[in-house]
Amino acid sequence: MANAIGNGGLATDVVTPPSKGSLLSEQRLPALAARLGAFVAGLVGPVRLGSRVIVAGHADVREVLARDLDFRIAPVNEARIHAVNGPFVLGMDRGAQLVRERGALYEALSAVDLAPIREAVAEEAAKRVSAAAGTIDVVNGYARPIAAQTARSLFGISGPDERTFVDVARAIFAHIFLNLSGDEVVANRALRASTLMRAWFDEEIGKRRASGELGTDMMGALMRRGDLDNDGVRRILGGMLVGSIDTTASSVAKIAAVIGRDKELAARVAADVEDEARLAGWCREALRRWPHNPIVLRQAVAPTRLGDCEIKANDQIFVWTQAAMLDPSAFPNPQELRPDRPAAAYLHFGGGLHPCAGRVVNAFQIPLLVGALVRRGIKSVGSVEWAGPFPDHVAVEFER
Repeated sequence: MANAIGNGGLATDVVTPPSKGSLLSEQRLPALAARLGAFVAGLVGPVRLGSRVIVAGHADVREVLARDLDFRIAPVNEARIHAVNGPFVLGMDRGAQLVRERGALYEALSAVDLAPIREAVAEEAAKRVSAAAGTIDVVNGYARPIAAQTARSLFGISGPDERTFVDVARAIFAHIFLNLSGDEVVANRALRASTLMRAWFDEEIGKRRASGELGTDMMGALMRRGDLDNDGVRRILGGMLVGSIDTTASSVAKIAAVIGRDKELAARVAADVEDEARLAGWCREALRRWPHNPIVLRQAVAPTRLGDCEIKANDQIFVWTQAAMLDPSAFPNPQELRPDRPAAAYLHFGGGLHPCAGRVVNAFQIPLLVGALVRRGIKSVGSVEWAGPFPDHVAVEFER
């Protein structure tokens, strides 16, 4: 499927095409591997495979993420982020720019009244679920457009139409965070998409500067600061936008699939659907079975140690968060799903110096979207259809 868009004479194709998926993209094999990884980590700790170190124990994962001076993020994804967006905090190691822009990001986010956004998510979720006859595509018919609605409200841009907006965000996300092999097709798609995204931001920021009406969203909050130019505002918002839509859509699709494939679990979640805290706990637990992202990467900057494992300079550190969330030292009886586990133990959205910047939105948006599906009654879940590494179509059949 192609999406040719005219933008000042630029013809571009930004749609991530359908793919077959693989055993590694489905739930079962990665879950079994994570169980094995957690078991091995409990016996021997981090494991070296050539220049790669696999870290799967919960405490070791926490330590890697906390030791950001030893295990750095910039060598992993800085170049890809710079290529499509310019500097963003998730590609920066410690330094003055990180301190300034990370602080600006969180201050701007805290300045936004999230209550209307939360209400809009709940209203749109209920509307779409109610309008569905007997089934709904929980990705492109549900979670993805609602997450895009949230992104528009929060960041201040929308693109020429919804489909272009979400496809641009997905194309850039795929390259920045998932294109570890350096696939040129994926990279070029992201570069084309980034040209569109940059133009949207430049136009909106320029319009607001000219009118003096800066707005009450994150864009407005950032523009009111005296230490950011227009490009700084664009870079911060662009970095957040890229990860905001498909993270939500993938999480909701996988949670729905986990619930829909386990009748006992579905009944327990349904019993707690009106309990906000327990529903959020069920979502976190379901994602332990099938996380939206099972591994994050770091690179060692100098020789050091992690437990009994000797770390060499430039070692690649594979931080296996899915396995760490099966570590019985942090998740007693890890195969049991319980909604009352401590929220701080989870690693779905990273940790240390570089957690997911949008986790405060994920914390309410994902349970709201899952809750609306559960209220209607999840009878069954179809197979996942993929677009690159992303769930693209997942049909949920309702009980009623």
